[in-house]
Amino acid sequence: MKPLRVAIVDDEEPARAALRVLLSRRPDVEVAAECRNGEEAVEVLGWVAIDLLLLDVQMPGFDGFQVVQAVGAEHMPPTIFVTAYDAYALRAFDVQAIDYVLKPFDEARLFAAIDRAARRIADRRTAEWARALVAAAKDRAPAPPMMQRSRLPVPAGDRILFVPFDEIDWIEAQDQYVTLHTGKKSLMMRQPLHALLARLPADRFAQIHRSHAVNVSRVKEVVRLAKGDAQVILVGGQPLRLSRRFRDDLRQRYQWPL
Repeated sequence: MKPLRVAIVDDEEPARAALRVLLSRRPDVEVAAECRNGEEAVEVLGWVAIDLLLLDVQMPGFDGFQVVQAVGAEHMPPTIFVTAYDAYALRAFDVQAIDYVLKPFDEARLFAAIDRAARRIADRRTAEWARALVAAAKDRAPAPPMMQRSRLPVPAGDRILFVPFDEIDWIEAQDQYVTLHTGKKSLMMRQPLHALLARLPADRFAQIHRSHAVNVSRVKEVVRLAKGDAQVILVGGQPLRLSRRFRDDLRQRYQWPL
């Protein structure tokens, strides 16, 4: 059985560290993401598949209930609220949270909440549960508007690296993984190329071969080759093959004279 992919959202580093230590004692749990505030949580949940969210209630900017609103019914994962105040714990039940855990954390209480969540997840909750969660939070103050996405959250061990789109030169496919090439650095993500491209801005990234895509702003020139093939040269000098099957799409989307 695959471990539960858990995201920790708390603006206090000691609280995140305490949860990390406790969760490390459970082989059925994997910390897939950590977020320092509600805004980061909303951004990460738009990109990273999470089974269970450990969500602090009282945070600057987006509080826990505004995170619920901003993420939306279709994407909100099962949630355990973490809080230092009983009043917020009662409010967590009002918005259909699976459970709540008070700070400072008690291992037995936390694990009981996770066990309860695991049973709920195993029951394959439907989107109606998430809709009830969002509907119950509507009397909260509206969440501040989110800025248009301009960076990609990349899981890296126990951290999330936020990589600006402008820093990505090209993307290389390797089975179920992709490698992001950013200057002299490379970052690997577990996601197929087609799935990643579906979530990136179509006006900024284009697939040019079955095994790679480019940031179109990083393309310096296109060199025509024999038999209808071509080669893309990036600003940094990296040559990449442009296959014929993607030429028509590039012509239509970017008006490249290919």
